[in-house]
Amino acid sequence: MGFVLARAHWGHGLGSEAAREVLCYAFETLALEQVKAEAAARNLASLRILAKLGFKHVESFIDEFDGERCERFALDVNIGSSLLANNAMQDP
Repeated sequence: MGFVLARAHWGHGLGSEAAREVLCYAFETLALEQVKAEAAARNLASLRILAKLGFKHVESFIDEFDGERCERFALDVNIGSSLLANNAMQDP
């Protein structure tokens, strides 16, 4: 999973909302067992979104394309589905 937002739209919850919708589609429609995500280590906002959604850290690595230090995460369906259900009940 990946997402990019223009700076003008940062901090409005759009990344979290989009990621939640992608996860719902992945687990409910595609019936995936796991979703993986990567983020640049310096991208603290993306790392926070992944943590908030329940992703678990898998490994650190260097992107071969640009030499950027990155982090890889995974979210299993059993954890993701329950977190998404709880988040849906809390949203207005």
